[in-house]
Amino acid sequence: MVMNERTTCVSDCLLCDPAAADDYFQRTLVWQDTLWRLSCVMQGPIPGFAHLEPRRHIPFITELDGPEAATLGTVLARVTRALREAADAEKVYVYVFGDHVSHLHFNLAPHRAGDGLRGGPGLLDPSSPDVDLAAHQAVAIAVRGTLNASS
Repeated sequence: MVMNERTTCVSDCLLCDPAAADDYFQRTLVWQDTLWRLSCVMQGPIPGFAHLEPRRHIPFITELDGPEAATLGTVLARVTRALREAADAEKVYVYVFGDHVSHLHFNLAPHRAGDGLRGGPGLLDPSSPDVDLAAHQAVAIAVRGTLNASS
């Protein structure tokens, strides 16, 4: 495994072994630099569905730091633009869930009219009740306070 000087590997992390992850997810590496790698999944209903992940083991987005944090926006814009163009998509959905693999990875899904993606509220369980406005406001106020205090 090629690693940079900041890479730490976790032995039970599938994404820390890119060849094993590629085999497991039936994906192929399409791009990498010293910090990031992009692999396209070669199965399923969405052509161009891909994973963008740091080469260094970072468990969750809340632990993103260093050069990965500094380059994320540029890298994400570059790879989603490439996926949108290559898949002739209207947009590329970007989402992060860390329930099954605790190695930060962005799921990138090019979307074209009429494909299998529902997008938006379709990602939610339709039977989920709306949360009280006060709960939304409390979170917004807390985030505003945290981010304004640290700027």
